[in-house]
Amino acid sequence: MANSKKIQIYGKTYSLKSSSSKVDAEEVAAYVDSRMKELADARSKTTTLDLAILAALNIAQELLELKTQAGATEEAEGEKLRQLVEALDRELQHIEK
Repeated sequence: MANSKKIQIYGKTYSLKSSSSKVDAEEVAAYVDSRMKELADARSKTTTLDLAILAALNIAQELLELKTQAGATEEAEGEKLRQLVEALDRELQHIEK
């Protein structure tokens, strides 16, 4: 079920409906807000819209990097499991003989 919450990002209040039970909407808003403020500090005279787009791009890049890392980790774990199953199969064949 979606919960409606008031959040603040870069001085503006938004009403947000979130159905995620894994991530808190306030935590997400605080993260976006901090990224926008970080960009504003580094880039003077940048519009709020441009800051929001730059923040979205940076956050999307982080997400894609994490997905790539997670995929590599999952692949490595799958390979380890495959090797363990093969080793167990070999041992079982020795025991059966």
